[in-house]
Amino acid sequence: MSVGFGPAFPETIYFDITIDGVKLNTAVRASMTHAVNGARTFNCTVTNKETFTLCRLGAEIEVNIGRGNLSNLIDDKKFIGIIKDIKPKQEILAFTALDYTTFLAESQYVLYKAQDYIGEDLYFAAARACDYKGIDTSKLVQGCGIPITADMKLFGWKTRKEFIDACFEEMTVLVNDDKHPVNTIKQWQYGIMNGKTMEFFLPDPHNTINFPVLTVSEENNNLLDENIVSQIDTTRIINAITVVGKDENTYVQLEDSDSQKKYGVIGKFLTYPTTDKNVLYNVAYKILNRFKEPTVSYSVSLPNADYIDLGHLLAIDVPTLTKAAVLPVVGYDLAIDDKVSTTFQVGQTKVTVKEYIDLLSKPTDR
Repeated sequence: MSVGFGPAFPETIYFDITIDGVKLNTAVRASMTHAVNGARTFNCTVTNKETFTLCRLGAEIEVNIGRGNLSNLIDDKKFIGIIKDIKPKQEILAFTALDYTTFLAESQYVLYKAQDYIGEDLYFAAARACDYKGIDTSKLVQGCGIPITADMKLFGWKTRKEFIDACFEEMTVLVNDDKHPVNTIKQWQYGIMNGKTMEFFLPDPHNTINFPVLTVSEENNNLLDENIVSQIDTTRIINAITVVGKDENTYVQLEDSDSQKKYGVIGKFLTYPTTDKNVLYNVAYKILNRFKEPTVSYSVSLPNADYIDLGHLLAIDVPTLTKAAVLPVVGYDLAIDDKVSTTFQVGQTKVTVKEYIDLLSKPTDR
């Protein structure tokens, strides 16, 4: 596949770049990266010293990503941002731009007071904080159904992004229904995927009725040894647990022998505010089942997959798995020089034991 930065052939993927409204025609390579709850980053290298003055700090950059021509834009990949870093050299200049999420991270501090927010839906509180410096919040109309309470760590002096991140830490849903495994955890996430438009989304990879945008497998001829790397995080494994109630003589201990044979004995001690031993057993059982296996994620390099974005579901069908794993995209790196390549980070939501215990103490599907 050929690659360019201007007029191109039908299957060429290219970037059309303007800086402060002036077209940039001297780009030789570019890349764009994105991860959930963060800004998109656009990196570009240009030649021709006469164009270096365009690439100033604070300049607004617009990047249209097309396939063949601008009338065939790749959906949801238009980038609008601000140049935040430049690295000039003798013959070339490299710059880095961030999308409008950077305004939230660098905003003036705001004093968030509990009395102004208690009872409000977390989703809409975060949406109001996003309405800043030209960020388009017109899509943020759904709500999450979780009201703000006084014990949430949302209040005090914070940047807008700090407040939004605190809201999203609370926007975690524990689901028990016939479409999900017992105690399924869903986590809201956010990002600007296109232009200046902020989006909130709730991936649901464990739903029994889900529709992955792509299955990565040998059968589909898109699985090669060098283009998929598994990443196994064992730091949260628990396969022996002691849960003690208000009275130290009221406790429960459980173990999972299969997990211990694989990973060794990894114990955890915690307390839970109850005098009911049945409640302690239930908490211990749920934690053991949630954390007895490692968290697995994948780095997947795919050709012609520029349509895939954050929150999309990928099915990973590799020989080491007994069945295909459906996982959400949590990040990507799209690179363009003499070819196009996109590497996706897909993985499970990481939840700490404390966060999980907090969820267990709140209503299901809150």
